[in-house]
Amino acid sequence: MTRIVLKNPYFEEEIKVKESYKHITDMLGWLEVGNIPCLQLQQIEPTETIITINPKHFAKIEFHKGEEK
Repeated sequence: MTRIVLKNPYFEEEIKVKESYKHITDMLGWLEVGNIPCLQLQQIEPTETIITINPKHFAKIEFHKGEEK
């Protein structure tokens, strides 16, 4: 589990996703070299759903390690 905080000048939201911190850092590497256009994650809080995040739309994205289940 990883906790993510999405921020831009008009918006801030904290979510929790099932993916591990390591998997997300791998995805960021793939994004940098152009292998994927955005991050697709399984959100578990505040609601359970599949989300996509395009880092270009946010001023800051914070990734925090959570407890692995």
